[in-house]
Amino acid sequence: MRKLLLLAVLVAATASMAFAQDNSKAEFFAGFSVDSIDTGINESGFFVQNTNNRLTGYGFDTSVTGYFHKNIGIEGNVDGHFRTKTFNISATSATGPFTPVENKIRDYNFMGGPHVRFTTSNSKVTPYLHALVGGNHSSVTGTATGISVTDKETDLALKLGGGIDFGMTDRIGLRLSADYNPVFERNDDTSGVNNRTRHDGVFSVGLVFK
Repeated sequence: MRKLLLLAVLVAATASMAFAQDNSKAEFFAGFSVDSIDTGINESGFFVQNTNNRLTGYGFDTSVTGYFHKNIGIEGNVDGHFRTKTFNISATSATGPFTPVENKIRDYNFMGGPHVRFTTSNSKVTPYLHALVGGNHSSVTGTATGISVTDKETDLALKLGGGIDFGMTDRIGLRLSADYNPVFERNDDTSGVNNRTRHDGVFSVGLVFK
């Protein structure tokens, strides 16, 4: 999946080049982000006492968009989300015995793609849509009885969605965004998880600089 990461970096670099050519045609975004992660833990073959298939991660969302047209540009996007939670897990029965396992989850997206903004009657309100493709890199470190095991993988992923920019000054705005973030996980022999699509959702709020 290294090619996917290189593609995302290339798109981000293209956006930066557009910015270098004309400062008025670029924008930067940085903000706080929440990721509703589809863990797939109920499909793992283990019995888990205190969770469901979803886990909320907290982190950051950043992007740079270079515009080659008034309302059309190329966006490079990087986000990261993190969470530590202890699950009670049994490999044998729904009634136990259960072993507490501390899980440290790290999840990153490296994306690029088209970004389209829309003109409205209110110059301070600018909705936009984007369709991004790239790589998702995730890792889970499980620790139980003093023993830690880490599983990592990089997979194809998309971010499909958009948001609204609310102008605060001529150069700074508040951005609210929401994205459907499917991750196409490949078969991983180290964990025994079959190929599947993770259905994540990313929600962000922060400042956009134009």
